[in-house]
Amino acid sequence: MLRFTLDQLVVLDTIEKSGSFAGAARTLHRVPSAVSYTVQALEEAVGVVIFDRSGHRAVLTPAGRRLLDEARDLLGRARQLDQLATVLAEGWEPELHVVVDGAWPMAPLLHALAEFGARSIPTQLRIDVEYQDGVISRFDEDHADVMIALGLEDGGRLKGVPLAPLPMVLVAAPYHPLGGRRALTREALSEHVDLVVKDSSPAFARSPRRSFLGTRHVVRFSDFHSKLAALRSGVGYGWLPLHLAAASLADGSLVVLDLPDGNRWSYQPQLITRRDERPGRAAALLLQLVCGHHQESSPNRAE
Repeated sequence: MLRFTLDQLVVLDTIEKSGSFAGAARTLHRVPSAVSYTVQALEEAVGVVIFDRSGHRAVLTPAGRRLLDEARDLLGRARQLDQLATVLAEGWEPELHVVVDGAWPMAPLLHALAEFGARSIPTQLRIDVEYQDGVISRFDEDHADVMIALGLEDGGRLKGVPLAPLPMVLVAAPYHPLGGRRALTREALSEHVDLVVKDSSPAFARSPRRSFLGTRHVVRFSDFHSKLAALRSGVGYGWLPLHLAAASLADGSLVVLDLPDGNRWSYQPQLITRRDERPGRAAALLLQLVCGHHQESSPNRAE
């Protein structure tokens, strides 16, 4: 149990700032005797002489100065707690949990997070990056508030806002054996290593998903940036989101494979919440910000 109160620390702080007991009494709208009694009670509680009263004016002792320094840190935290309680009472969630598929371009979300943070909103943000079925698994397991998923069909329990299509391209390094060949067949692809990003759902660990092209030789990565480095190094071939492949395609370190069966396709991402749960104040704001920044970036991404 604490031996002092926040009110006693407020009085101590005010005395030092105003320069006297009388000044503190005026600032705090109290009678001088009440201020003197509060200081005396604080000194008795902590067992330390805080003010030297031997002269015509009470001054802080070295111990009193040390206590005041610590008291101001504590008062600062107490004021932050008071402000937090006020804004939480205004409807802001204590925490907002967002799960996003790592194939989706992160720029709109990052811009939204920066703007969200600049508004000094008290809600703590948690962002988890998962892949494929791992997104919905994390969303359900942790009862997250928002997710950005690719091509999800849920039977009506979720509410989705469609985002711009996410183009995927089949690529390899130009010096890879497939890089310079024309009119490739799936049989030709099966002779080489297919680089994939593994599904991050727990179910995948028990039953790995087959390669999209049915290739037997598969190397699985935990993220697209590792996969991109492997593709540029000529380890194998694979699918990449166009926004991740664009720079490498432009500088020639990757080429689109000539597969007549199809070397391009698209996901349909969605910004998803639960249909039976209305988004809180912070979630609604973040959804608005993400959609706004996504619309701004979509024309550039589609080029």
